Amino acid sequence: MDFRPLPRPTGAFQRSIGAEDVRAICHRVFGPTAEPVSTVELGGGLYNNTHRLELADREPAILRVAPEPERQFRSGRELMRTECASLPWLAR
Repeated sequence: MDFRPLPRPTGAFQRSIGAEDVRAICHRVFGPTAEPVSTVELGGGLYNNTHRLELADREPAILRVAPEPERQFRSGRELMRTECASLPWLAR
């Protein structure tokens, strides 16, 4: 797999996940035959890490990864769940 994490300084809040973590997440979400061909970590976020995934025999996908629970801000716990739950309220 072509794996391209963002370079970060030591001690940065965001921490990249490894290639094996990406593979394990793809297998869990898409099934054991889902193979990531490449992942590129995208910049610009302040809290979650965002990756663009190219998968063999599938459409590209976006993977967002929250920080480990012990690194999350009190106000940021379950932030992605809250974001998903609020989307219907923001639709036209």
